[in-house]
Amino acid sequence: MISFNANHQKMSTSPTITLCRYWVKDGAEPQFRKLLEQHWPTFQRLGLVADDPPHLIFRGHDEERGVFFVETFPWIDKEAMNRAHSLPEVAAIWEPMGEHCTSMEFPTVEVVAD
Repeated sequence: MISFNANHQKMSTSPTITLCRYWVKDGAEPQFRKLLEQHWPTFQRLGLVADDPPHLIFRGHDEERGVFFVETFPWIDKEAMNRAHSLPEVAAIWEPMGEHCTSMEFPTVEVVAD
């Protein structure tokens, strides 16, 4: 994320933003949505994410690949993103999410305009 001070200089304390695209298997959407509903609250409870920019979830459909969800959220810092991979509470959500998807993409992005 890019943020600016009064002099419009870049500040380095911005959170790391992840954009997740989940391509959901045919027939697995109800189960996947239940897991997705637990994703953000788990991150919050574990202190891994910031509140700004806001957490967002979108649903889409591609004629060739089917249903997908896009989720964006800000990690509190880069260490939190790495730490999440070692936490059993997170694995308990991520592993079954993966089982309900044909593919997942996780680019790190930054906000360039408000």
